[in-house]
Amino acid sequence: MKAAFKLDKRRKKEKRSIFLGEPVVDPSLLEDLEKVSEPVDHTFVPDPFQTDALKFIKDYDVLVCAPTGAGKTWIAIQAIHMYLQQGKRIWYASPLKALSNSIYTQFIQEFGPYKCGIITGDRKENPEAPIIVGTTEILRNQLYDVMHQGTSLEADLIIMDEAHYMSDPERGVVWEETLIYTPPRVRLLLLSATISNAEEIADWLKEIRGTEVKIVKSEKRPVPLRLISILPDGSL
Repeated sequence: MKAAFKLDKRRKKEKRSIFLGEPVVDPSLLEDLEKVSEPVDHTFVPDPFQTDALKFIKDYDVLVCAPTGAGKTWIAIQAIHMYLQQGKRIWYASPLKALSNSIYTQFIQEFGPYKCGIITGDRKENPEAPIIVGTTEILRNQLYDVMHQGTSLEADLIIMDEAHYMSDPERGVVWEETLIYTPPRVRLLLLSATISNAEEIADWLKEIRGTEVKIVKSEKRPVPLRLISILPDGSL
């Protein structure tokens, strides 16, 4: 019994030692790995799709379709600045509590703590702030409440992050109801990296809201993607 126990411990030790050696890199990856470095500091110049979105959001609903890392959040931040300068209020809806928390922290750094609030299932801070960050379910529930009360949602711009969630088989109805119940006076800024039927969605929004929807697209991926696998022996 003791011999078997020692043998089992030795096998486990040998198994663990597989991961302790020097990593082995496939030579074909060296060129890609050499490109990994700190970003070069330079003057930021917005892309045309970003300036187009900001131009349109003044008077139209806007659907932005651009890859991850292309700068959709920058559009949202600039649009918020624009609306704040006019004394207006903004609701930023995201599908996840974790994402809402992250955006809330980012917005506090950008706009200051007194202008930002958050409402999720776990947090409720500064709910009277001109910028509210929260989950889409909370926004939908607020729209329910104001309809039953005969009042109006205290927002002039709604930004819906990860708007492709409207196609989710379980939660998509929340996005659809939010878009249906949002008053036409409230501008919509929808952000997504994966919506493939933008024209169809724009036509649907125009039908249910009676507003014109501008589609802004970019296929440029600033950060190229490369799939790299780590093998059991630690090699790439």
